[in-house]
Amino acid sequence: MQRFRIEGAALVAVLVCTTAMMPARAYSQEGSAGEARITGRVVDVSGNRPLAGVSVILEGTRAGSTTDSTGFFQINRAPAGSQILRAQRIGYAPTRIEIVIPATGQVKRDIVMAKHALELSGVTVTADPVGRARGELGTASVIEHEAIKNQTAASLSGILELLPGVPLQAPGLDNVQQVSLRSVPISGGVSGSGDRSAQQLAAFGTLLILDGVPLSNNANLQSAGSGSRLGFSSAAGGGIDLRRIPASTIERVEVIRGIPSARFGDLTQGAILIDTRAGIIAPEASIRVDAQTTEASIVAGTRLGQHQTSSITTDIARTRAPSGTRDDEATRVSGQLAHRATFGHTSAPPSLDAGIGDARLVLDTRADYSQLLDIRPEQATLPGTESRSRDSGLRISERARLRIGTGSRLEITTAFDDGNQKSFARENLLRPTTPVTNRTTPGVQTGRYVAGIYNARINIDGKPQLFYTRAELTNPTEMLGFSHEIRLGTELRREVNRGAGYQFDIEFPPEDLFNGARGFARPRSFSSIPAVATSAFYVDDKLSRSFAGQMLLNIQAGIRADVLHRNRTWLSSSRDAVVQPRLNVELAPRPWLRFRGGIGRVAKLPSLDDLYPALQYYDVINVNYFANNAAERLAVLTTSTFDPSNPALRYTISDKAEAGVEMGFGRGGNLSFVAFSEKLTGGVGIEAEPTFLLREHFTLTNTVPGSGRPPVIVGPPSSVDSVPVLIDRRANNLNQTSTGVEITAGLPEITPIRTRFEFQSALVRTRLTKQGIEFSSDFDAFQISQNQLVSPYYNPIIRTGQRLLLTSRVIHQQPAVGLVLTGTVQYTLGDKVQNIGPTDSLAFIGYITRGGSLVPVSAPDKGLPQFFGIRTPRRDVLAAGQRIANDWLFSFQAAKTLPLDGRLSFYAFNAFDKIGKFGGNGTAPNFYQSARFGLEVTMPLESLFAWR
Repeated sequence: MQRFRIEGAALVAVLVCTTAMMPARAYSQEGSAGEARITGRVVDVSGNRPLAGVSVILEGTRAGSTTDSTGFFQINRAPAGSQILRAQRIGYAPTRIEIVIPATGQVKRDIVMAKHALELSGVTVTADPVGRARGELGTASVIEHEAIKNQTAASLSGILELLPGVPLQAPGLDNVQQVSLRSVPISGGVSGSGDRSAQQLAAFGTLLILDGVPLSNNANLQSAGSGSRLGFSSAAGGGIDLRRIPASTIERVEVIRGIPSARFGDLTQGAILIDTRAGIIAPEASIRVDAQTTEASIVAGTRLGQHQTSSITTDIARTRAPSGTRDDEATRVSGQLAHRATFGHTSAPPSLDAGIGDARLVLDTRADYSQLLDIRPEQATLPGTESRSRDSGLRISERARLRIGTGSRLEITTAFDDGNQKSFARENLLRPTTPVTNRTTPGVQTGRYVAGIYNARINIDGKPQLFYTRAELTNPTEMLGFSHEIRLGTELRREVNRGAGYQFDIEFPPEDLFNGARGFARPRSFSSIPAVATSAFYVDDKLSRSFAGQMLLNIQAGIRADVLHRNRTWLSSSRDAVVQPRLNVELAPRPWLRFRGGIGRVAKLPSLDDLYPALQYYDVINVNYFANNAAERLAVLTTSTFDPSNPALRYTISDKAEAGVEMGFGRGGNLSFVAFSEKLTGGVGIEAEPTFLLREHFTLTNTVPGSGRPPVIVGPPSSVDSVPVLIDRRANNLNQTSTGVEITAGLPEITPIRTRFEFQSALVRTRLTKQGIEFSSDFDAFQISQNQLVSPYYNPIIRTGQRLLLTSRVIHQQPAVGLVLTGTVQYTLGDKVQNIGPTDSLAFIGYITRGGSLVPVSAPDKGLPQFFGIRTPRRDVLAAGQRIANDWLFSFQAAKTLPLDGRLSFYAFNAFDKIGKFGGNGTAPNFYQSARFGLEVTMPLESLFAWR
């Protein structure tokens, strides 16, 4: 990979110049010889009445049409191959059907629509196995609103359970929810190392885009630190807490698990694109209740004049712990106001939620608010211990889309996200008699003694802010026999945290393991941390061409350059830059058969905490005279500080490759197989950098008990020795490889019983390695010992894991009565973790001296007598592989239409209340969450709103 220096201003200049030279080309909807055409009629399922004003489009393309008064539509220049035809009209459930389009000729396909999708046969209530993210060729899953409503989901996390390889969880807001695409849990790192786990790396590298604007966790600093005994609910160090996004207000989710196009950055795993419900929406309210979770939501949207729409969505949810255990409670409040205005119509806009039609300018304005409150109150059985956290935010975004000519479009998106995070925790800690100092700068200070039980308290106040803007030009054209859709774009981001920071009483810290060398953390204000500015430029081209009649070739190629600037602005020089080429190819020799492959590079920005970590304090004890009389005690400590930041810290890189095949069968049958490999390099971890401090010892006078005064220090120092210390410096020293296969299959519907079966499975293997060395778990004791001269160090352990998840669904439908029954069984198979590396008494590869020097030891010399003291088995390592007990879980959902256009849903998670298996003989237990039964009712509110 080539790294380079590039100015942020140059990126903008390149985009402007390139855009200016690029001609706008009309994209005609008129058919011509040698092109495919789709015609048909759209009718109502009840009475076969023609429906006018229905928008009919091919998803992921610019091809579309609107039905006339007879329900007739015609789409010219339809791209060949397997496509998804979508029909949408206000007051009707959107209808999606798969269609195979030849390279030339005409296809006739009639479409049936209904007030409720449950009244249509073959309704999709799971992720679309052959769907495509809009404008993308990489492997993706598309989850439409009907599938979202059928899922037992309180948040986005529950929706993502429709993806291959994602475990089922009980719906609710119980704990922090994150998603780690194409990665599995593995054994943890060295205790207290502070490294991210494999799942945290994957979650941190998963990009979430809400209504065209990325959500970021880069500036989340709500962490008590690896050495703290106090904890609270926090997503710091990982991805966005998915509890913040309610499922009830989501219209569509696209999950790009493969190689995304060049327009997506700041990721290593994949991209999740979320569209919330907006536009013209028939007002409706829904209430969902189970034993632990209560949720209520209202959505409504109306037309304001001929060319404007406005909508509102609100959601309130609360989850409480089961009665008789704890009183933990999580509450979420969210809402969105959306407005769309269109200008410059050449004809009346169609009756479509989008409402764009042939408008020359479209302005979308959104204001989003969310608050997630997680409370863990004090319990009678554990007095003095409680925590709470509040994560709230307000985001304002504006997206302008300008049509240039008849084909090209310029899109400019700008957003400002203002967060407010407050965390509190307290706990009774027990500490032996310890001298402490409250000094915050290097130097010598008289300390005081603290002993026994004390109530430690911390408050962490963060105010993360994100400014984001993107400018993108899309230009369709014809060149060398290919249809092209070229995109050029630039992005600017600036992230900062202006909170009061990490606050506590220094003399009663949240850490209780002071060893006479490594000091306690000190309070820290976040407002002093510099902002992080990044810029990016990308170009992407999607090419299509038909060959030999029915054969179709699609290529998507692009390149992206991301720049991390040295200072707080985009005009500063480059601190790091990375070029990311990406390529996806799809070949369809027959309309029902597609071969796909992709290769590319993606990159993730380090977090604010990675770039600017807190100072590390070392409090070396020079005098420790503890007398029975408190007035006669004396403690003197020397404080030293180290800055663990790393000026060379750079982007994390992930090289991704995948290959797959998709086949379609009659009556909705399909089969998809994808093999993938993802190699992450330069993940941010902790590098223990050895050094030493000098410790002065002094002779004391006036040490006779009863004087009522502390002893007197006699200078100069009577002796000086060295104390080895480790600086926990951030470094790009983690490498992770994930390989596996994903298989999805849908059998054709068994028409007599209106039942179909769907299967999906994912076998994933993850391997996490660390560069550098690891020190003995007894290093703390070595620091303060004056007799132990050396301590061993080791090669890092390789940590691996694998998991096979098989999910099968049976879907039974009765369209005449608007009933859909879905049963889901998930099997956990082949789940195991393993550590690779020696753990015996000869596992060490060298030793560290008291002066902080590293001395390697060759294998033949490890048996020499002088190394007897460090020939001990390595501890805190899972030496043998451990399997997780195989088991299965069953869940059930039922959805039924109600009078007055309502809907009733019943769900049963873990319907048989399986506890799981306890394992044994090298097999770890596999426990499931207890059964959870619930109801959801959705009813229209047209009588309360002036909806039109």
